[in-house]
Amino acid sequence: MSRVALQAPAARLRAAQGRTVGLIALAAVILCFSVGSTLVKLAHTPGVTIAFWRMVLCSVIWIGILRVSEQRWLSWADIRPALVPGIAFGLNIAFFFTGVTHTTVASAEFTGALTPLIVVPLGAMLFKERLRPGALSFGLVSLGGLALVLFNAPADGGFSWNGVAWIAGANVLWATYLLTSRSLRQGRSVASVMAAITPIAAVVTLPLCLFVFPGTLTQVTWRSVAFIVVLGLLTGTMAHGLMVFAQKSVPIGVISMLQVSQPALAVMWSVLLLGAAVRGIQIVGMALVIAGLATVTVLTQRSPD
Repeated sequence: MSRVALQAPAARLRAAQGRTVGLIALAAVILCFSVGSTLVKLAHTPGVTIAFWRMVLCSVIWIGILRVSEQRWLSWADIRPALVPGIAFGLNIAFFFTGVTHTTVASAEFTGALTPLIVVPLGAMLFKERLRPGALSFGLVSLGGLALVLFNAPADGGFSWNGVAWIAGANVLWATYLLTSRSLRQGRSVASVMAAITPIAAVVTLPLCLFVFPGTLTQVTWRSVAFIVVLGLLTGTMAHGLMVFAQKSVPIGVISMLQVSQPALAVMWSVLLLGAAVRGIQIVGMALVIAGLATVTVLTQRSPD
């Protein structure tokens, strides 16, 4: 038997093992991100305050990682292409954290889950990508499900349309980040990208603390410090790093499909850790949101006939 014939099974085995490890990493990513909104609410601190100090912490961590891994400091060559994505990223985090502190986790997470309905058509227009006709029509199923979630929120559950509005703004900003950062990784390491984005995000978030929500910058307690550190390590560092690791071996379509489960997990955490109430009709709505987004994801990952 030739050496090539012997190497083929070994290569397939390594690929299968790599994919298994990648799926485990992706599962950890989804768990980390899903608990984020609940941790923000548990901090009992203004969302914009958490966003700013989390970004400061993540900036220090990622610049340190860049220094250790590449033996260099952040440069203007790293920062310049990351300006627009960094601004969008920072405002997204600030808007989302603010929204979460003003409404329920269920309404925040399932409103935030609709970002693909913005990204998919805009991506097709901006990057001349082929879009399967009718794929986005299943987004109407998700919109209908979201309506059930929002309009049937328990009266005493902390729901607020003001919070939903902040989340809607975060959706637009996250879509902007995804579309403007598409080419950012080309020729750049994860450390250099994140080390550039996080300081920009922190700088952009600071005026919100000073002028839009004056007095919030110093509304930090030992309790909130603990949650800011956990958020910085869990979502700002570990989750992003594992996501990049998973992308090496797990197809993007599989990643997109599995991430659809994140809002449902977030609601589970809110029920367990916050004692949040969820009505039966809302669960039906959540299922419709997930089903619609899953269908859109599957159809947009396939090339049109």
